[in-house]
Amino acid sequence: MERTRTFLALGLVPFGFFACAVPPSVPGPAETAVLEVTDAFFEALSAGDTATLGALVAPGAALHSVRKGDPGLSVGARTREEFLTGIGEDDGDLLERVWDPTVLVENGVAVVWTPYDFHLNGEFSHCGIDVLTLLESEEGWRITGVTYNVTTAGCAPSPLGPPSFN
Repeated sequence: MERTRTFLALGLVPFGFFACAVPPSVPGPAETAVLEVTDAFFEALSAGDTATLGALVAPGAALHSVRKGDPGLSVGARTREEFLTGIGEDDGDLLERVWDPTVLVENGVAVVWTPYDFHLNGEFSHCGIDVLTLLESEEGWRITGVTYNVTTAGCAPSPLGPPSFN
């Protein structure tokens, strides 16, 4: 009986090696298209380009945020129009950088989960996680929701290194 258990255990070892050797999946066309929209969103946000943001963010979209602080959690919500107006009126120099996105796509629905850091007027402001929800239409992928958290202390350094401000 002991020999049988040893044989079974040794027989399973190679399968573990094969499972570890599987390369990460390569993004397909849908994931690539979703990432292009996501990248364009953050580029337009940092540039204050409300025309591009308006084209990328679908009518009826909402933006939600959560911040921890005193006395507890603070949850914010903005409509697409409030977001675009706020970006258009903001005269500060902002830079939001994202990296290492996780992209899920299934049958016209996509979610992007990505860490970020945010800089205002050349100074670090906060970090967190951005979650974008996108839907595919005849016009392509459009952002239907943005949810993010805001962390102001204890942020790990970005793997992108220090930002360069132009």
